[in-house]
Amino acid sequence: MSMQNFFDKRFRLIFLFIILAEIISFAGYLFPAINVSAFFVISLLTLILSLYRLEYGLAILLIELFIGSKGYLFYFASNGLTISLRIALWLIIISVWLGQTINSWIKNKKLEINFCHSSYFSYFVILFLFIFWGIINGWLNHNEPSNLFFDFNSWLYFALIFPFFSGFNKPERLKLLGQVFVAATVWLSIKTLFLVFTFSHNFIIALFGLYPWIRDSGVGEITQVQGGFWRVFFQSHIFVLLGFFLSSMIMAKLIVEKIWRKYLKFYIFNFIFLILFLTTILASFSRSFWLGLAAGVLIAWLIWLALEKIKFKDFVLINSYWLGVALISFALLIAIVKFPYPAPLGGFAPVDLLSTRASQLADEAGVASRWALLPNLWSKIKAAPLLGQGFGATVTYKTNDPRVLQTNPSGDFTTYAFEWGWLDIWLKLGLFGLLAYLTIIAKIFWQAWQPTPLAHTRWLIQGLAIGLAVVAAVSVFSPYTNHPLGIGYLIIASVLIDRFYIAKTPLA
Repeated sequence: MSMQNFFDKRFRLIFLFIILAEIISFAGYLFPAINVSAFFVISLLTLILSLYRLEYGLAILLIELFIGSKGYLFYFASNGLTISLRIALWLIIISVWLGQTINSWIKNKKLEINFCHSSYFSYFVILFLFIFWGIINGWLNHNEPSNLFFDFNSWLYFALIFPFFSGFNKPERLKLLGQVFVAATVWLSIKTLFLVFTFSHNFIIALFGLYPWIRDSGVGEITQVQGGFWRVFFQSHIFVLLGFFLSSMIMAKLIVEKIWRKYLKFYIFNFIFLILFLTTILASFSRSFWLGLAAGVLIAWLIWLALEKIKFKDFVLINSYWLGVALISFALLIAIVKFPYPAPLGGFAPVDLLSTRASQLADEAGVASRWALLPNLWSKIKAAPLLGQGFGATVTYKTNDPRVLQTNPSGDFTTYAFEWGWLDIWLKLGLFGLLAYLTIIAKIFWQAWQPTPLAHTRWLIQGLAIGLAVVAAVSVFSPYTNHPLGIGYLIIASVLIDRFYIAKTPLA
């Protein structure tokens, strides 16, 4: 719980490493040779650290996951083949874990896999069987091989659950995971608000340097929405949203247990983080994230307060605190956009803009395409509801997306990747595969409200469960539960909760 122990020298090194990686990525966009060099340097560094201590290599992999969105901050391209840093790190971690596991097997004449001793092992094995069935079924349905492979590709991220359970097999190693998460989410927030400022004030580097870098690296989207306001959206903002609820749990614990004065510096830091995180979610202008925010507040958060039998006075205090954070975050976003030096572009009516965005559920091209896909996707699901149609299954529908209309004026578009995350899983794995996935989430929720050996970790366990509810809600309209971002969080939540329930000594 000590701020001094958490924000130590290692935390500062992690934060500086993240900033350096971003700077080099931008330089790599301007000078491709830098990008290639950084790709191999980071890959080599991950290999060396993984061989020394697996959790250090996993820390680099997590940094890339948290800040990289689609995984192309660095990449290597040759003869039409492009390997992202995310793929390279995945291969390195899996190879090192396999090598260490086999070496231990040879030495000890016994195969030891930490994950096999987890309470989640049987649940994930069942899901893995359905994932394997998705491959076989895709082949049986004669789905296009390239579609099948690239569709299944994201699900390979689940294999990291084995090295994660090995690398973070001791309670004292879990702090590293938390430090990486906090450093990355704080940086994402700072980066987002910096971009909002540069674009709203018409810096030359914004349009001619930062915009193409963000777009080409796949990190996110930057769009002028109204006058001087530019929407800055990263797929990785999902972790900022999760950070908001984890920080909310810390705040609630400090208030309910009347220890906020004792940990005043920690309390102040947490307050700043909450403002940063919420301002970032507002700046993302993502309705999916706003839905996740509402789900966390109205469902998981209030359920938690009710189940924990919080006193009415504390209930009012916590939610007043939260309201204060919301008002400050809203004011901060306006201040960034309208800051007078240098002269802002202007033309920003925040209340009107936010209300219009929240209510615009049919007219926008992206939203209209999503709703146009739904009946066709549902018809495809009903054709094989129990067993699904395997990876690579496609759906054709009409879209108003300008990018599609440029190449096909009729608007007909065929794809195997869908915005409707849960329906995508249902189509590919069938109803039983979908239920296998949901059962893991249900298991986490059930365990989150059970007594733990270390009472002070219960708030974090419940925060992780609330975060999972948020990911599940966002995945209704966006593909996160079948993407490395969502899969990575599910793995993290499973590892942390499992480790906390067997921990007998305080975390280092």
